[in-house]
Amino acid sequence: MATSGDGPATTARRRSFARRLLAGNAGMRALSYRDFRFLTASGIIAGATYAGENVALGWVVLEATDSPFMVGLAIGLRHTPRLLLGIPIGALADRFPRRPQLAVFGVALTIVALAISGLFWLDAMPLWALLALNVALGTGWTAVQALRQSMAYDIVGPRDMVSGLALTNLAQRLGAVLGGIGVGAVLAATDPATTYGVIAAAHVVTVGSALLIAAEGRAARIAQESVMRNLLDFLPELARNGALAALVLLTAAVEVLGFSVLSLQPTIARDVLNLEADGLGLIQSVGAVGGAVTVVFLAMMRLRRRGLVFLSFLLLFGAGLVVLSQSDTLAMVLAVMLVVNAAMAVSDVLSQGLMQAVVPNQARGRAAGAWQMAIGFGPIGNVHAGAVAALAGVSVALVANGGALFGLALLALLAAPQLRRL
Repeated sequence: MATSGDGPATTARRRSFARRLLAGNAGMRALSYRDFRFLTASGIIAGATYAGENVALGWVVLEATDSPFMVGLAIGLRHTPRLLLGIPIGALADRFPRRPQLAVFGVALTIVALAISGLFWLDAMPLWALLALNVALGTGWTAVQALRQSMAYDIVGPRDMVSGLALTNLAQRLGAVLGGIGVGAVLAATDPATTYGVIAAAHVVTVGSALLIAAEGRAARIAQESVMRNLLDFLPELARNGALAALVLLTAAVEVLGFSVLSLQPTIARDVLNLEADGLGLIQSVGAVGGAVTVVFLAMMRLRRRGLVFLSFLLLFGAGLVVLSQSDTLAMVLAVMLVVNAAMAVSDVLSQGLMQAVVPNQARGRAAGAWQMAIGFGPIGNVHAGAVAALAGVSVALVANGGALFGLALLALLAAPQLRRL
């Protein structure tokens, strides 16, 4: 029998308490917005799909060519659209409502994944076609990620910007845990055609969940000028905004030196640890756990010296790569990748948030595009790391990049007070 304490009044009080709890916490407050919850849920599936594509591409190319350089080239080409199209796509995101754009680009990703699956099924997939189609996937992801960053800010507003971006990043990293393990297992048990078919299905689910977002967001502002005018107006902003320019340059350097470790993971898994595709998926997924835990802390905290935290974690990033170069057991690799992915998470969240925070509200789509452009320099690091690994070994590549990243972060910490004060 229900007691009087379980009546409608008690239920209302419990709901009211839950709402107050959400409203009082910097991290959880963002989740009080219905549309942000749907954006986050769709981000989990998107993160799984993105990570799964990385696992599939890296392993298929390594098996086909037996070359770490070709793996680096393949992953680098996948990210090239960010460099070339990041800011133009950001201008597009500022000019038109973002929600329908997110659905359109999601459908485009589905079509490309289906094309890859079909060509593998027909046994008609030359390497050049796989690389070209992954450039198309990279183009779609450039748009989707820029739109997601902008929409998170649109919904939660400037007060909870870091927490909102941290939670969307967390969703993607949680998805990456599932995607890395899941796609690695599917690829090990079946074939590339089936694997890319599963990826295409995941894209369909992502589009469906994103369509549940009902509004543009209370902080959204759509520019009235043409896409070309938006683009041209943003170039002087980069020139006169020293903080934005510094963040773009530093993010690009971090992408080249630090995030290129992702292109070395297939070689570490197969040639250092003697693992199969499911082992590569395990390494990527466990690393994603480290990033996810770190993002939880970012979401729950109200950081006041975000620039200083950003630079400090870049020091940790560089040191972690050097330690990874000396790791020759699965347990060591997994432990170091937890730390490296934690540093990756901080770099991602804070570089995105700081770039959007230092520009006018109507230019935030282009700021997100500038971030995409900055990380678009990653192909240089991927190709360089793959070439060094092929010539001198993966350990040398990790030491070179990790040492350079540590030195760069230390220089910025000492010589860039404008970043420390952000």
